[in-house]
Amino acid sequence: MRGRKTVPEILRLFREAYADSGLGDEEVEGFIRYLHTKNIIVDEDWFERLGLPTPYQERLQRQLHFLMDLVDSPAHVAGIQQRIMRTKVAIFGVGAVGGWIARELAMMGFQRFVLVDPDNTEASDAARHAFANGLRIGEPKVGVVAEGLREIDPAIEVSAYPIALNIDTRLDELLGDVGLIVNAADEPYIGYTSVKLSRYAVRSNLPVLIAGGFDAHLASFGEMIVPCQTPCADCYVNYFRESLADWKPVHHPVTNRDKGFGGWSALSVISASAACLQVLKYFIDPKLVSRGRRTEFLAQDYSTYSFEVTRDLHCKVCSDR
Repeated sequence: MRGRKTVPEILRLFREAYADSGLGDEEVEGFIRYLHTKNIIVDEDWFERLGLPTPYQERLQRQLHFLMDLVDSPAHVAGIQQRIMRTKVAIFGVGAVGGWIARELAMMGFQRFVLVDPDNTEASDAARHAFANGLRIGEPKVGVVAEGLREIDPAIEVSAYPIALNIDTRLDELLGDVGLIVNAADEPYIGYTSVKLSRYAVRSNLPVLIAGGFDAHLASFGEMIVPCQTPCADCYVNYFRESLADWKPVHHPVTNRDKGFGGWSALSVISASAACLQVLKYFIDPKLVSRGRRTEFLAQDYSTYSFEVTRDLHCKVCSDR
């Protein structure tokens, strides 16, 4: 079945080799059709028939072959990749985790980006940033990441904003035609920035990925919020308000933490890669993202810890949708 023989020729060879098997042409041909419907065997020219722009398709050939192992047809593969190619992504926070997410999404085929981060690069970023190979100290991170994305593919379009995400940020002006929001902004606190972005996303019916490692959570797998399907950020706040009602904080062993060093590069990449797999799953089929789940990778023993969060039926943000 390497594209060199027709089905009748395969049936003839089978009859000659397995004359005593008791299987007729109908059963063998049915099995071949079954393999084809399950995408185990494919048409020889499926890749050439995807219809994506040639340089883009060649750059992404490994991903496209990977998708063929996951879905049921070349048409499905082309549809997934076309949605990825057309979708504009806004990433808030392009530091250790956000920078890697930007890099991996570009390598996944996203072509249009909005980057928002107020910080400049520092010497310590060279040890963990996705674009450290061309890092220039003291420059805006959004500019460094934008340049790095264009090196991956000169056709990538980037709008870079060296501003902070705060209570006064006018999201309508930044996110006019965005189709996916990623939050890796951990200042002043990722819980606050996530609530602001999630509320906008619910109103606008947009998916938002909460990602990033911070403080004790150095390898979070990220939470995909899909309006009407998963808990929103306010649902998570309500969940923790109730589940941690009796929790007492434990004193951190380091007393002076004003100049913290941040996460380790390997954990940042794990966090970013897991988040990007969530994005790919959503673009394969939004219905695959149906639950709220928080997962963290524990570096000391390579295990993961996770728990589910359900939608709050009384949530003031998403319960009426």
